[in-house]
Amino acid sequence: MSRVLVVDDDEPSLRLYSEVVRRVLGEDALAFDNPIDALARLDELAPSMIIVDYRMPDVDGLTFIRSVRANATFAATPILMLTGDGSAQIGAEAIEAGATMFLEKPFSLRDFSAHLRHYAGPQRSSSSIHGEVVMPTDERDTIMRLHKALQACNTELAWHAVRVRDLSVLLAETMHVGGDMIEKIRMGGLVYDIGMLSVPEKVRELPSALPMRWRSLVNAHVDAGATILGGGRRPLLRAAAEMARFHHERFDGQGYPDGLSGTDIPLAARIIAVADTYIALTAERPHRVEFEVKHAIAQISGERGGAFDPDVVDAFLSLGERLRDFPRSA
Repeated sequence: MSRVLVVDDDEPSLRLYSEVVRRVLGEDALAFDNPIDALARLDELAPSMIIVDYRMPDVDGLTFIRSVRANATFAATPILMLTGDGSAQIGAEAIEAGATMFLEKPFSLRDFSAHLRHYAGPQRSSSSIHGEVVMPTDERDTIMRLHKALQACNTELAWHAVRVRDLSVLLAETMHVGGDMIEKIRMGGLVYDIGMLSVPEKVRELPSALPMRWRSLVNAHVDAGATILGGGRRPLLRAAAEMARFHHERFDGQGYPDGLSGTDIPLAARIIAVADTYIALTAERPHRVEFEVKHAIAQISGERGGAFDPDVVDAFLSLGERLRDFPRSA
């Protein structure tokens, strides 16, 4: 059974969020209207997920998150920050502070419920929530700052990456991969597509059927991303660089940049490839409307053994209705 800590100084909001926790997860929330009291009892309560408001007296949401992350026990506990301040700056600061995700008010209870199911549902084990390996703080800081830069340059790219990261972590957990791989995906997934910043905005907004002169420019973003993230010896950044370079390889060897096939493609990149495609297909783009969920699922299923690793596709299909509830907007 999960234990969800909810912290909000607004009593009606606290009651509402606690009721949603009860209805969605079948348990009472650990509800606090005072963030200082919540921090004081953190070790005792041992929450498996934390939901915190941004604007609170004495200790705001960002300060609260930093205090939680300073406790090694909760270095990988999912934290969802709620905010009525929809500025890109606050979102970037939340991610940098250590938030897993944030929701901008007003948000739908459907999205809120989907986050609860994803981050605190009964399918999550304590090992997958806390992770078996916590990467060094300096690596995390580097990733967070790069994601902050990505968000400052292009909010849509940044939040696409968050959604892809979340689905990739869920797929990795479904496949029962090791905790170190889950942590690498949880962090590296935030910046796997950072190389897209090297592509001119006018080209990014064009339809996918691009003339060859533009297609080669877009394809080069994988090299740009690997260059930004590569060159280091630390495992988290090295894994992020692999995701950046290889997430457009195909299982059948027809992808780019190196034409790798099968298990020669790093597992994290194979997982990211499926998540990236699903989130892209179900998101509205300037040149087309989004696919219906069932059509996006069918397209991915049809590429089992082609574009995508059969094992990853099988894990994806096993999610069933959970895909329909998966949050697709920031």
